[in-house]
Amino acid sequence: MNHNKKNDRLAALERRHRVQIIDGLRARDLTYTQIREMLGVTLHQVEIVLGEAETLRGQGFRTREIAAELGVPIGSLGRVLPARRRDTVTERQSEVLAGVSHMHGMQVDVLAEFLNIGLNSTYAIVSELIAKRLVFPLKKVQLGRAWVYPRRDVAARYLNWRPADWAPPITHAEHYRAQAQARIMLVGSDPALFVSERVLRHQATIAAKAEAQNRRGAAILEFSTGLTPMPGRPHLHDGHFLGVVQGTHGWWALEVELSVKDPRYMDIALHGAIRAARDAGPYSMVGLLYLCRTPAVRKNVGDALNRLPAELQALPLELHVRDFDKDWTAFITRRHEARAAKAKHRNTFEISQEAS
Repeated sequence: MNHNKKNDRLAALERRHRVQIIDGLRARDLTYTQIREMLGVTLHQVEIVLGEAETLRGQGFRTREIAAELGVPIGSLGRVLPARRRDTVTERQSEVLAGVSHMHGMQVDVLAEFLNIGLNSTYAIVSELIAKRLVFPLKKVQLGRAWVYPRRDVAARYLNWRPADWAPPITHAEHYRAQAQARIMLVGSDPALFVSERVLRHQATIAAKAEAQNRRGAAILEFSTGLTPMPGRPHLHDGHFLGVVQGTHGWWALEVELSVKDPRYMDIALHGAIRAARDAGPYSMVGLLYLCRTPAVRKNVGDALNRLPAELQALPLELHVRDFDKDWTAFITRRHEARAAKAKHRNTFEISQEAS
């Protein structure tokens, strides 16, 4: 038998099915280096099939971490990944830009939770975005971490309209932080599950201008919010989200309440929030969720609920009041425990690989 012809046929089969073979070997936990040695291919050919290195880089992992994940010497990583162009925006960076554009901005620690990664990796991503002049240099306006917020032209690309200039305000920074935290613990970073207050304000502005044009008058672009309740003006929620509250799934209106209000202003804010939930579009709201800080704030909202007029009590909307800080603490605890367990599993696997 001609062994050369047999070897040629096997080599041809291997080339034709290389993708499936590499994928199967990786599924059996072989490292990039082991696959390269077994098949006689280059590390870059393995990466072309699997794409894990590029994904990890886009997620903000450092060179040493990527090398450890793939099982290649750190000095060989250049053979796996080509040098990245300076003007390239990765998928992970784009996720950051979209998030901070819709939420106005986020503090670095909140952004880390938005991405569900560590602080060091988050700072690495933000540093690249600052270097590319896509976000402003970090700005600290309150206790805690500095703020990440996009340049106006960048925000326009992700919002599909040109927003006004924005920088984190000292007076309302805590409220913007809480809005982002609420989004993270209610739905995460998925853009399909959350409509931000910034988008709701833009939609309300368009509606007000259209209404004014129909009646040939001037548009009044003042809106009532939880921060600044205004009688007789359309109310803007802190966001809309698609999720489950107390067993009920659907679109919910969100209010983040951080301080006690005068009862009159609390009534104005609550009534406006309920009516806005009733009239919301394009998604019909199933309810209104208040996330409140401190027992005093929860009582403030609860008392206002007890004073609701009959017409608002009769609406088919669920109204729930929850403890913001308690929910956030529980959420962060569960997430960090899951992250630690995942890291422990990864480290155990790496040790077992080295031992073998």
